[in-house]
Amino acid sequence: MKKPICMLLALAILPALILSGCADKTAGQVFRLDILSEPASLDPQIATSDDQALILLNTMEGLLKMDEGQKPVPAAAESYTVSPDERTYTFTLRKGMLWSDGETPVTAYDFQFAFRRLLDPKTQSPTAANFTCIRGGAAALSGEGSVQSIGVAAQDAYTLIFTLESPNPSFLSLLTTPAALPCNEDFFLASRGKYGVSDEFMLFNGPFFIHSWVEGNYIHMRKNHSYYAEESVIPAAFRLYIKDSYDLARLLDGAVDAAAVSFSDLEKLDETYQTVQFSNILWSVLPNLERPALANLSIRQALSASIDRQALSAHLGENQHPAAMPVPPAVTLGGESYRSQTADAPRSAQPGYTAAELFQIGLKELALEGAPSLTLLCPDRDGIPLLLSHLQRQWRDALGVFINIEPVDAQTFSQRLAGRDYDLVFCPVTASYDSPEAVLSQLCGESSLTGWQSGEMAEFLAQAKSASTAAGVLSAYRQAEQTLLQNGIVLPLFYETSYYASAPSVTGLRFSPFGCRVYFLEGRKEG
Repeated sequence: MKKPICMLLALAILPALILSGCADKTAGQVFRLDILSEPASLDPQIATSDDQALILLNTMEGLLKMDEGQKPVPAAAESYTVSPDERTYTFTLRKGMLWSDGETPVTAYDFQFAFRRLLDPKTQSPTAANFTCIRGGAAALSGEGSVQSIGVAAQDAYTLIFTLESPNPSFLSLLTTPAALPCNEDFFLASRGKYGVSDEFMLFNGPFFIHSWVEGNYIHMRKNHSYYAEESVIPAAFRLYIKDSYDLARLLDGAVDAAAVSFSDLEKLDETYQTVQFSNILWSVLPNLERPALANLSIRQALSASIDRQALSAHLGENQHPAAMPVPPAVTLGGESYRSQTADAPRSAQPGYTAAELFQIGLKELALEGAPSLTLLCPDRDGIPLLLSHLQRQWRDALGVFINIEPVDAQTFSQRLAGRDYDLVFCPVTASYDSPEAVLSQLCGESSLTGWQSGEMAEFLAQAKSASTAAGVLSAYRQAEQTLLQNGIVLPLFYETSYYASAPSVTGLRFSPFGCRVYFLEGRKEG
């Protein structure tokens, strides 16, 4: 008697299912993480926050992406070549890539349109200036040129050519950032100004796509079955919970699978939790140049020169160490830590003058008989006000000026920092991509944290982009750092190490020191 066909099929399939289960019991799981802000938009060309970057770099894919060693490697591009003069980059895209609608091909034209949007002044992209190394980019961004003429050209559906004004050692790293992600022109136009405001008005070409977005609660991502390398995506999904603050208890209780943790939290984690660390945060005092007293160069130089970092180091935490220069150790150049290649000490702005003498010169220039009234704004956390009280004492002893310290909560701090509502502010600076410029550009320029504009500084950054040798690039960045310090634009105090922790059962999550990013593609959970 013949067995029923359905039974035969079941018997044939069962071994395959058993073998598949034995091969990988950790596939198809859901990962959970907390984020601190709900994105107002997920338009890659205007995204700036860490949380926006986390979502975009898990749901979309640029020509290149960062590997575990923070090196740019092919992603949507199958390969690329660089001309001998390092001004022309030719990318060959993978064939067969689709957007998350499962029908629309991902092509070189999507990248061409994205870069034209990025460098169009109407877009008002906060990161567009990073890409003015592209030929015609600066002119287009200023409105003096056309985005149609920039050096980004789709030769055909699978060939994209960049032409730069001059060599830029950070160009490949820039191509791994959200601003360089593709944008389908037809879909963008059909969204009628709503592109990126919700999952309904987005297309994805990365490992995951946004399945549901519950405002104020969570954003849920699922595996993108249209992704060209779907078989490499291990989790079925990941969910980001929108919270007001990080709570270690959620990691300890298993509510989330990974978290950014503070140094003090580490002692609460046993050896079963895996942690990674990066010395990636600069904490620095920034003067508000719109305040008359701080617009005076001699006053700023006096404040800088009177800082005794060695004395302050006695009051730093174990995850903090003194900083004399702006760029933190996690930033690399040519594959090595930039800081290890340039351990320069700040050069004196005005040799022969003491801090007290510079301060008196400033008062005279301002026609002031006594010290100005100044307040230092800072976040009220992690012992920061106590540390700054020691700096306050140094300024009082060296200059005879008493600077008030004003600790505020996180939300108030962010609002006042953004509005430059302070005399002096003590704030963190981190790099959004792996380059000294990612830090330095935040400290110079009209839209930077400081608002300071300097032709000399701009020239050094331009030299770093155009230098033909590694030594030339390094020299230009060194001079840019020294220029910031000699002008009293940034007063570094310490570098801080940041930490991520994964739950005991979790492996395969990858963390980055730049932009607080977590990559879920290879995540696994045992048990």
